Amino acid sequence: MAIVLIVGVAVFFAGRWQPGRSIPMPDKSQVELSLEHEGTTYKLVNGDLYRVTAPDQLVFVEKLYDTNFRTTNYAQKDGLIVRVDSDTGKMYPTRRHFEEGFENAERITDLIGPDRGWTTFTLQSVKTPTIREYNQLRGRILRGECDFADNRVQPTLKMAHSGIRSLECYSVAPSPKMVCAKASLSTELLYFVKGDDVWFSGWYFIPEGEVPFTLMDLESTWIKEHPGMRIMIEDGAAMFELKWANKPKYRQPKATRVPIPAGRWVNFKACLHLSEAIDGRVELWQDGVKLIDEHGQTLPLASAVYDSMEIGISAHSFGPNAATIYVDDVTISDKDR
Repeated sequence: MAIVLIVGVAVFFAGRWQPGRSIPMPDKSQVELSLEHEGTTYKLVNGDLYRVTAPDQLVFVEKLYDTNFRTTNYAQKDGLIVRVDSDTGKMYPTRRHFEEGFENAERITDLIGPDRGWTTFTLQSVKTPTIREYNQLRGRILRGECDFADNRVQPTLKMAHSGIRSLECYSVAPSPKMVCAKASLSTELLYFVKGDDVWFSGWYFIPEGEVPFTLMDLESTWIKEHPGMRIMIEDGAAMFELKWANKPKYRQPKATRVPIPAGRWVNFKACLHLSEAIDGRVELWQDGVKLIDEHGQTLPLASAVYDSMEIGISAHSFGPNAATIYVDDVTISDKDR
């Protein structure tokens, strides 16, 4: 699949099993993950998810990832890690420092491509609710064949934190049949792995009454359903969640919870120490005040690569109202810069 056409979806880990091949219970060292879900035990072995049916027997459910994804999709060139496009064979340098202020861009097509570094955008809405439909819409927009249907992601002169432009993201409310709606922009040229520190900073302007559900997702697109860490809004305040398995959450203490202000620019800064174990760390600041500092899992699996950052309205599921946010001066890096 070409880089500009890759897209993420909301995560749902277990509970969708179907009859499959059986294998004997492997040695504990071969089990990447063991999970209890609604009274059933699941185990992940060599990228495959199994359901435990007897003390010594596993039944295949589905493949969650290809254990060879690194050798297939990455290479070394001139001492750097490059991403290999599976369709064309072209190589793109991965990035451990990426920043964007949305200047010198008049439309969404000005942002997409290897030079600017953004690789895709997602417009999941009532008019384009399925992956096939919003992929088709994105392709037509990139080819200049049409404009937005209802949801929008575009550079704007309406307001800016610095310079004269920001990114405007607008999403209608999802229909009752939809899990969420989206209006987001992504890059899939990042490369962060276990042991890394990931620093993120972004400025957000949320109009009164137009609050989305999530603001930023850091994901591994090589694992099914694209798990990863995300900044969410819960009861009007910012928090982190690892959307994977039991979905560990990192919240502000209730007694000192700081709400996200509406109608003005607010800065979110985060530092994640990446680990699939409890020695990971989550730190979150809002306008320079530290709100969260906790240890816990921040990576779905030890072998995972966080290659994708999604900003904007990466999920909207709050009530019947539309959501709008403006994003500016976004930075993600392996160091605090």
